[in-house]
Amino acid sequence: MRGGVVVGAIVAANAHGRAHDPVTGEIYARYLEQNGEFQLKHPPKSPATPDYTDVFADSFVRSNTVIGCVATNAKLSKTQAQKVAQMAHDGIARAVFPAHTMFDGDTIFCLATGEVEIEGPAELSRLGAVAADVFARALVHGVLHAYSVGGLFSYRELYDT
Repeated sequence: MRGGVVVGAIVAANAHGRAHDPVTGEIYARYLEQNGEFQLKHPPKSPATPDYTDVFADSFVRSNTVIGCVATNAKLSKTQAQKVAQMAHDGIARAVFPAHTMFDGDTIFCLATGEVEIEGPAELSRLGAVAADVFARALVHGVLHAYSVGGLFSYRELYDT
């Protein structure tokens, strides 16, 4: 961001939804990639048709959540930090479908070191929008680096990333 404001994110994800299109295998938030950071190959197209019933098939068997933190060097009040955290939730919706279901316990915190002043609601809004993109990118990195466990298959195993 301009003015020396920096935004970072860390996330632990076990979302109820999926981070990729079940027909194409493409990561939903791929468009946020910067400088090839995801190192994604284009997965082969699957002959499957979209079927979202499987997303909800075992809803009551598992507990799901996305939990994380956005951090910035901006100086934020408690109310402003809450707003940035709230806006960062959009990052989940950019990276996971469906997002914020009744089976997810999504929580995002915001930390601010107070080193850089921001001015006005426009700058706060810009900070929140950047936080959403950064959070979505962190979520994608988590998906790409996860391993299969307990009968749940990781993206890297399904699509050989």
